[in-house]
Amino acid sequence: MSKGIPKIKGIRDNSLIKAIGNIYRPIDGKDWKINIQLEPEQGKQSLKISQLPLLARRRMLNATEPPVLGGYKLECVMANDLWEAVRIGDCPLAGMSQRQDREQWCFRFEHEGTKFYLPQLELARALFLYEPYLCRMAMHPGSLTEEFDIQVLDQPNEIQINLLPSCTLPKFVRGDHELRRALASVILDPDIRRSFESISKFQMEDGENIGRYRVWPFRFTPPPLNSVRLGVRGQFDKKTSTMFVFEIYGLEGLQTNHPGKVHFYDPEFARSISQGKGTATEATAFGQEDFEIDDDELPEASGAQELVLDSPKVVRTYQNPAHTSRNGKDKKRSSGGKKEDASDEEPVDIITDVSTDEGSRIGQLQAAGIDGMDDQSDDAKNYAGRFQAFDAMVKALESNGCKKTSSQIRKLPELKGRSKYLLADGNPRCWSIQTLSSGNSRFTLMEVDTQGNASRLSTLLVRHPQEAFDWPEIYDQLAKRIVKESLKWPTKYLDSLFPNDEVQRIIHPTSSPENKDLLDSGSIAKWAARVLSKIQ
Repeated sequence: MSKGIPKIKGIRDNSLIKAIGNIYRPIDGKDWKINIQLEPEQGKQSLKISQLPLLARRRMLNATEPPVLGGYKLECVMANDLWEAVRIGDCPLAGMSQRQDREQWCFRFEHEGTKFYLPQLELARALFLYEPYLCRMAMHPGSLTEEFDIQVLDQPNEIQINLLPSCTLPKFVRGDHELRRALASVILDPDIRRSFESISKFQMEDGENIGRYRVWPFRFTPPPLNSVRLGVRGQFDKKTSTMFVFEIYGLEGLQTNHPGKVHFYDPEFARSISQGKGTATEATAFGQEDFEIDDDELPEASGAQELVLDSPKVVRTYQNPAHTSRNGKDKKRSSGGKKEDASDEEPVDIITDVSTDEGSRIGQLQAAGIDGMDDQSDDAKNYAGRFQAFDAMVKALESNGCKKTSSQIRKLPELKGRSKYLLADGNPRCWSIQTLSSGNSRFTLMEVDTQGNASRLSTLLVRHPQEAFDWPEIYDQLAKRIVKESLKWPTKYLDSLFPNDEVQRIIHPTSSPENKDLLDSGSIAKWAARVLSKIQ
């Protein structure tokens, strides 16, 4: 079962995408559209380029029942040097030469005896075109230079991306650490940027003016993807070992070539903080039953709150996931203004029509975005630096005879209607869990990152009872309750699990308000001594 696709106005219920054709725009206009063939046949035969994140062959639009994913599933390891550019009509599967989109470009390659025909637009959708903003940007030469400036920093392995005054990057992308990471690779990685910009290059070179329109069959140069594992669904013929790809659902093992710490300098973030609106991601997620995308209208350009539409996502992982931050001042992280959970905010009226296009002065609809990417990279190491003082205290315990048996950093879970699982800049809030032993005693220390919060949470010490516990389940439940209670230890839950004083709260040493991790060795030693006194 997959997430449903948001409804699109003017399309019949349960319309199947049979083919995806040329991209076109009026010769004297700038708004690109893409031809689609739907079943049943109907008047709507094209959609704006902003809807590309939703479009893949054999997907059901305006489904009245939860969608069931079609097509045969396969995985393959990619190697660019074996690729060949061909047309869909060159695929030997039955009916391919008669398809309406037979002239669209594919990549043909082979893996373990199976010949794959992968539509180029589908690969670009999985890599870049998972969000309407990037779909529009990809069509215009020089768009990245017009929106972003790259600033080299003195610090090794760090770089800054300045959002220029002309930048139209949506607010919800600015405040989402996964989307920022992917955007950073497009802006900074030379190969990925060259691939993204090849879209507009091919459009300029291969597009044709036919009547009143400029028409173009999508084509681009992919970035290096050697050793990336690709998960696809499509039409598979076992006799000929031939696969025509409908949809990519996973990209595992992507690599990037740019500094590991990327600072997004966003003056708008500084203004939102100064006005007490330091929300992490300035957008609201709605289920697709709440609205319809009006493909023919524009949204307001008022800077009002954006909606983020649920949609099927392409899962991706990076081998070297970068860490991004959103700053309102050069190379400095703001602590954020007062940020209440969404449950305390004014209720938002149910929306009927929304637009995923770029905002306009003449626009009338609520602005909305689409997030078609799910970054599942193992990036815990990016957040280890938040626990420097805590780690120093744990090392002090080790030097006093304690033995560390396990260590992990976990992200607090996303809960609907809550915001404390995020920091002000949109990065995940984490907690550190360290399990140690001393003699016959075994205990776990827990520390929550309270950056940007009015008060700091004490260190939690849990002495392990004799009976066995399902610790992974306890950690999951504990994390949810921490978020629900706005960064407080859930006392009732802990008392129900550990009724015999196994739970202790260890207060922190006094530290600088500007840097809570800046502690001298004497303060850390006293902190460790308080822990040792509780486990004797």
